[in-house]
Amino acid sequence: MPPGLAKRGGDLPPGLAKRGGELPPGLAKRLPRDLESDLPRRSPNFRRVIVDNDIVLIDAATNKVLDVLEDVIRGKS
Repeated sequence: MPPGLAKRGGDLPPGLAKRGGELPPGLAKRLPRDLESDLPRRSPNFRRVIVDNDIVLIDAATNKVLDVLEDVIRGKS
């Protein structure tokens, strides 16, 4: 199980759980290239996006949330 979800007991945040684990359209923002390059390499089957102060790993084929890195984006309130 991905560490971010394991920390939550394997449960998605309530809003995502109601949507079947998918992000609503327009919620996510693309990661800047410099931030993407600071993170470990990912499979081309996945994509990372910013949602509020979190980085979310998404399965590109299904649009399902796989992991959440919480509170890693600074400067947002």
